[in-house]
Amino acid sequence: MHIPPQPLAYLTTLTLILSASSALAADVWTPVQPGVDWLHRSTGGGTPQDIHAVRIDLSLGQVGLRASRNAAGTERGVTTDTFATNVGALVAIGGDWSDGFTPVGLAIGNGFLWQDHYSDPNIGGTWGTFGCDVWNGCTLESLPPLQDLWFYQPLIAPLRYYNAVGTNGLLMLDDGVPLSGCFDGCSGDSCRNPRSMVCLEQGGDHLWFIAVDGRRSGASGMTCGESRDLATGLGCWDAAMLDGGGSTSLWIDGAIRNQPSDGSPRTLANHVGIVYAASPDPECPFDAGAWCEGDQLRTCNGGRLVNDGNCAAFGTACQEDGDWAFCVNPLCPGGDGMGTACVGETGIESCTDGVYSDGDCSFFGLSCGSDSSGTSCMDGRCEAGPNSGFCAAANTVASCAAGVYEELSCGAGQHCEAVGEEAACVDDGDDDDSAVAGDDDDSAVTGDDDDLSRPEPAPPTDDAGSCSCDASDAAAGSVAPLGLLLLGFVGRRRRR
Repeated sequence: MHIPPQPLAYLTTLTLILSASSALAADVWTPVQPGVDWLHRSTGGGTPQDIHAVRIDLSLGQVGLRASRNAAGTERGVTTDTFATNVGALVAIGGDWSDGFTPVGLAIGNGFLWQDHYSDPNIGGTWGTFGCDVWNGCTLESLPPLQDLWFYQPLIAPLRYYNAVGTNGLLMLDDGVPLSGCFDGCSGDSCRNPRSMVCLEQGGDHLWFIAVDGRRSGASGMTCGESRDLATGLGCWDAAMLDGGGSTSLWIDGAIRNQPSDGSPRTLANHVGIVYAASPDPECPFDAGAWCEGDQLRTCNGGRLVNDGNCAAFGTACQEDGDWAFCVNPLCPGGDGMGTACVGETGIESCTDGVYSDGDCSFFGLSCGSDSSGTSCMDGRCEAGPNSGFCAAANTVASCAAGVYEELSCGAGQHCEAVGEEAACVDDGDDDDSAVAGDDDDSAVTGDDDDLSRPEPAPPTDDAGSCSCDASDAAAGSVAPLGLLLLGFVGRRRRR
């Protein structure tokens, strides 16, 4: 048995697996490229298995990700080997379930979103996503029900997915915790089938593509639980199914290495693969990132130039944001691809990575507000703006962050004190030189509620432009409406 150089923790895990069962003795490792290693595992016994898996080091600059674009006949609706050949992939595996050749879940190939909705409206929130940015930052996510781009955009944009495929169901492993997210048409997890899986080790630096053969002698296939156990044994921290059964096919270094149960690879809606650059593209100033050259938007991943487009051809400008860049929709407020602005009392417009969207805060009974920290939908009690701090009463500190209102009652022997743009609870004896003094004649805030001060907005405590609110924000306010949890979505609704 050959085991390529691996981290000590990984070797320890593998040693434990091998010692746990003699059936795992037929593990053969083959180095494909530095940082890309292929495991072929065959087992005997009453339920023999034939497994092919590839472990990829995503931290290497020459490693790039590549999912299918919506290009019929070359990347969409082709076999895994055809996709791999057409994009020059070193490793490739089948992607999502599909309705015809339209993926059920999220599909992004080389920066291009396939569609703005689930192809099957009945799947609700039961589909996950494997997505990666151009820096090979990959995640496995169980996204909430998404039926339109105005829901997709605020979730995708912060992740900056450049390549993504939907998964068969939700996650099987989430931060190391076993879950039951897997569809196979069986009750009680009793069916063994060919399986395709994708998983990430803790920290996200190592990715696995896994193909489990089945429906033939010497290859029993696996149940969902057995598949999850396999991923755990390989050291995975997050894991999900891809399209399995007769669709299971894994391309490694020039050939399909498993034995598809149909006898040959199926045509599939989409795929995801690894492209390996033996030497960096001279046009890439860095392994991964995006930048503007005038109106030209250029993107590199894995040391390869993967996009070279002209924003001006679409009537837009190119804008940089740190080590990222994007074309800016001309409708973006102030021409800023990350801008947000109020339209009247309740309307809101915003752009994320140059993508324009608009909405109406009144849908949730909110107004739109702006201050020095930004613009967002906000609770009507945020009198000084969506990001502000003030005393709501002599012993009550009020604050707003991205429009979410929160109150904090001061303890015994304390009172609310507003200093500059902040408010806080202070001890009654600690305010000799403050604007709130023991001498009520000189105090801006006294025990008399009629004299409450309303200071200027506070510095930002969150990204006001994102309109994002989480459950902790809502829980903090005693009467914060449920609608506040959806501010991030409302603030980016796409214009029809």
